[in-house]
Amino acid sequence: MASVVAPPRFEVEGKTLELKLPLWALIALAVVAAQALMATHIGEVLSSRAFFDTDDAMRAVQVRDLLAGQAWFDMTAWRLDPPQGVFSHWSRVVDTPLAGLQLFFRLFMSPANAELAARLVFPMATLTALFALMPWLARVLTRDAPQGVVVALAFLSGAVCLQFLPGRIDHHAPQIVLLTATLAFFMKGLEAGAARAMASAAATMALSIAISLENLPFFFVLLGGFATLFVLDGEKLRAPMLGFGGAALLAFPATFAATVAPSRYFLSACDAYSAVYFAAIMLGAAGLLALALLAPRLSSPPVRGMATAIAGAAVAAAYVAIAPQCVGDPLGGVDPLVRDLWLSHVTEATPLWKFWRTMPNVVIVTAAPVTLGLIAALVSGIRAEGLARRRWLLLAACIAMGLAGGASWQVRIFSSVTPFALVPLAFPVVALANRLCAQFSPLTRGLFAFVLCLMVTPIGLATALPAEDAVAAQGAAPSGTPTAVAKPSAIANPHGQACHKIDTLAPLAKLPPARVAASFDIGPYLLAYTPHSAFAGPYHRDNRGNRLVADAFLATPDRAEKILRDAGAQLVLWCQREEDVFVSKASEGLGAILARGETPAWLEKLPQSTKSLLVFAVRPKE
Repeated sequence: MASVVAPPRFEVEGKTLELKLPLWALIALAVVAAQALMATHIGEVLSSRAFFDTDDAMRAVQVRDLLAGQAWFDMTAWRLDPPQGVFSHWSRVVDTPLAGLQLFFRLFMSPANAELAARLVFPMATLTALFALMPWLARVLTRDAPQGVVVALAFLSGAVCLQFLPGRIDHHAPQIVLLTATLAFFMKGLEAGAARAMASAAATMALSIAISLENLPFFFVLLGGFATLFVLDGEKLRAPMLGFGGAALLAFPATFAATVAPSRYFLSACDAYSAVYFAAIMLGAAGLLALALLAPRLSSPPVRGMATAIAGAAVAAAYVAIAPQCVGDPLGGVDPLVRDLWLSHVTEATPLWKFWRTMPNVVIVTAAPVTLGLIAALVSGIRAEGLARRRWLLLAACIAMGLAGGASWQVRIFSSVTPFALVPLAFPVVALANRLCAQFSPLTRGLFAFVLCLMVTPIGLATALPAEDAVAAQGAAPSGTPTAVAKPSAIANPHGQACHKIDTLAPLAKLPPARVAASFDIGPYLLAYTPHSAFAGPYHRDNRGNRLVADAFLATPDRAEKILRDAGAQLVLWCQREEDVFVSKASEGLGAILARGETPAWLEKLPQSTKSLLVFAVRPKE
């Protein structure tokens, strides 16, 4: 990546603008500016050890358990749905750098402060990687890419306000980085003489799949494009296919063995790296190698198309044969009642189109930059020739996949697609700046280019568009968009927020460790801030614990008492207004009773209660 240290230089329509700062300095400046922009979050992490998301809290708990001696392959969250716990679909890939950072900082800090330091360094490191990878991807696409402008687009992409926030330690940031790296390596590997980059693409792809499956749709597009290019170009793709297929046959078994317990090698889980995905990937990699080796004999596109179709059909058939239940929604196993009460209300798991009526500005901020990036990539592909055209169109296909998936399935996909979707916009931004400011100095053209970047990026649009009353009334913008951070009026209701804060939950830590019945989102914060266990949590594998809490809050007080006593619950928490869903479903249920300020005889209200969070102890049975 020598280009990262070269001065960012670009030429469009005969106009050349060379910035005095080397690219690495621009990246460093962008990182510092991002940290300054998020100074409030840094201060809150340092002052109150706050977590801003349930997954960050749960990840911290998982890393603490690992450092405390929990087995590498034991992914059970033992304090979630006690006593059997919940076996997580997460892996140790993200835990490893977090644990390593903590062990390093523990050399000269207390364990608690070492965790804080890791929570600040980790997102900054991944953000730095993203800021470096985006201009490199642009340079792979076009040698004279405006890398300085790409850094500006990266800064304004919304990443700094979302998955890379200070204190954010969930897997989304590493996945965005690995996706961008895979795209860059893959595009580079298509070049004659650079096929070895395909080995790196296979390695980053394998590491990403070992973390989670969220990048799988993009990888499917890349590999589908690979097959299409082979049909069109034949032997020209032989070296890249050999490089990718051979590396995949090494990288995927390595990550599988490193993250999956031997006792689970032959189990198929639809929501995680498991036997069904491993078998399909291995068969696909072998198919790529076979096609590459047979390329000299596959002399025409129709013949290559037939061979490719046979290889693809073999992969699909193996997938269906091994785990037919995994054809469809990977979250299809969620209990219907839990889905109705919890999953259907998770904004990041909601398609973007559903926000148009109540939050049209959110839809614009989220979809417009990606749509413009798609158009720019398509135009660049049409204008280019040869390998450059193929690269642009392959990038456009990945952008289209993200746009379609986020719009029709889950809005959180936009946090993954937006960074690389903005890369194509650097070219029209520079062209327009040079056209409109041809008579001005390079500095003026550069400043005007930055203004244009503001006009086509999520941060710029979110700042310019007015906050909507409907957004405030609905409670929160989708967490996959910068609007949730950029518009204070879109923040969730204050009672719900207070229930998740350490100031509210920490007093509970003085009570003896207990099994707690509380709503879904409170669970991870309880585990992070207190020694207690929680039955419910915002995780689709916690079917039993989530259903237990749902049944208890919806049942009449007498019935709820039996449910909770049978489960061994010792504390009951009720967050005012956050659990309105229980009240609306059962007006005479336990939740509705607690919401009205009534206390059943078998519960004792404790002094740890606040205006937002009511804390009850289950009285000993007489």
